[in-house]
Order: sequence, then structure tokens, then C-alpha cells
Amino acid sequence: MDFLADHVLPQHGEQRTFRVWSAASSSGEESYTLAMVLADKLGEGRWEVLGSDISTRVLDKARQAHYALERVEGIPGPYLKRFCLKGTGRQEGTFLVKPELCRHVSFHQVNLIKPLPALGQFDAIFLRNVMIYFDMETKRRVVRSLLPLLRAGGYFFISHSETLNGVNDELKMVRPSIYRKPGV
Repeated sequence: MDFLADHVLPQHGEQRTFRVWSAASSSGEESYTLAMVLADKLGEGRWEVLGSDISTRVLDKARQAHYALERVEGIPGPYLKRFCLKGTGRQEGTFLVKPELCRHVSFHQVNLIKPLPALGQFDAIFLRNVMIYFDMETKRRVVRSLLPLLRAGGYFFISHSETLNGVNDELKMVRPSIYRKPGV
């Protein structure tokens, strides 16, 4: 998230909507954290986050934007205060992502190993903690199917425990776990 905030977003002009895809979003924590970063750096401007997962159950949870306080790990304190509501009474021990942030976030069911739906183009794609479940050929197919959705010059993020070595040679490594699509 720091690289996105410190290096990618400052380069973005306001001529078009900045779009981010959390391609294995599970119950949405990453999607909302990305939204917090975008709101902080781009304000109420034109930006959106798409979260996807294969499981409709976790996507239903993500759409609620309601989490146990234990799930705040990794979300900076100032973001929690600015973008979340702390539960009280029967909701004590939980937090809710504010509706004004949620308006910029949508969730869709996507199976990454099947043909992808028309999702549009993205400036950044986060595909973290999912490729560890795929064999090498499936990893190649998944990355190959995502690349047309990544704008030229866009960034592709994977987890620190994953690599694209032997998976794809079109993306250029910027840092470990961060790649960039050539162009622009």
C-alpha cells in the first residue's frame, strides 16, 4: 500500500478515473484499505476499487463492510479514525467502514481460472495470496488473462511469498512483489 500511496498515486493525473482491482479480495479488507489510501491521496476525486473473489459468501461479508476489531491489523490508526465507525453497545468490538468510502468500492464474483467478465481497464491490480494455490501452468494462464485489463504503465502487486519468475516475462519487476506493465 505504501508504494501505491508514495509512488503510483502522485503520478496520476485527474484526466481519468483511477481504478484498482483487488482480484482475490476475500471478505474485502484489502479492497477497503485500498479505498482508504485512494481517498487519502486523491480525495473525493475520480477513483474506484473493484474487489472480486470466487466465493459469494465472502463477497456478501465484504459488501456489509462490518468487521471485528481484530481485523484492523495493517490499517493505519488515522485511516481507522477517518474512514471507519467504531461499534458501541451491541456492536462493541466491531467497526464499520463509512458509507461515503463504500460508494467507491464494488464487489463481483470472479473465477480467475475461467474466462474473465468485462471489467474494464485498471491502473493497478492486486493479486495477493492466491497464486500459492495454483500450479505453474495455472499461474501463467491467470496472469496472462489479467494483463489485458492492466493499463500500459500499470502496476501489478503480488504477495511477498509469491513470484512471477517463470510465470510472466512481460511485466517488469519494480521491487520484489511489485511489477509494472511496460508502456506510457
